[in-house]
Amino acid sequence: MSPNTKKIILFLVEGSTDSTSLGVVMSRLLENADVRFYILGGDICYRYHITDDNAERSVMRFVNGFLQRYRLKKSDLLQIVHIIDTDGAFIPPERVIFGGKEHATYKETSIETLSVDSLRSRNEMKTLAAKSLSKLSHVEKIPYAFYYFSRNIEHVLHNRADSLSSREKRYFSELFENTYVEHPEEFVQFICSREVAVRGSYSKTWEYILRGSNSLKRGSNFGLFFNWKPNREESPKK
Repeated sequence: MSPNTKKIILFLVEGSTDSTSLGVVMSRLLENADVRFYILGGDICYRYHITDDNAERSVMRFVNGFLQRYRLKKSDLLQIVHIIDTDGAFIPPERVIFGGKEHATYKETSIETLSVDSLRSRNEMKTLAAKSLSKLSHVEKIPYAFYYFSRNIEHVLHNRADSLSSREKRYFSELFENTYVEHPEEFVQFICSREVAVRGSYSKTWEYILRGSNSLKRGSNFGLFFNWKPNREESPKK
């Protein structure tokens, strides 16, 4: 990378709708950096048994995949920003109850499912992973921050708590992009607003979402990202 080349802020996201919703807006807001989105193809908190011992290695598995694909080096990265949906997964086990239909049904304070044990196991794995990842401030000396949308990005950005088809998700992601593409600063106002922002420090926002049924409620701590200046090569404050 030449001295005049912008360093990369790498966003790790679960799916293409996350990239569509946020990609152009974040590029407009972060003009001093090279904004890249890398789609993980799902939630790594479910796919891997992430603990305190392997959290850093788990993230770097995907970062290295990105670097290899685009023939880049770790030194090209300014920061890693990892975003997940909570999926209501941090609720106590007793709030996963039997009922509903084939697919899980999300309520305000509980989840109904025909596969109680399986969903409880999934939630336990994701909770452990989220706790471990939220403790990281760097991965291999690269600044790292971990943010959430609850229950998912459509819930936060569009106040849609119902289950959406892939086609509907694409529609809403394109709608969001078109809404803010010319005025990206309005997205910052929105994501930091009382309507969706979880208040408090980085660590406090994670304590909140991991407590009770809060991971089923609409909210995000992504607004905290904008307290970190991309021209400062240091970790976000926790």
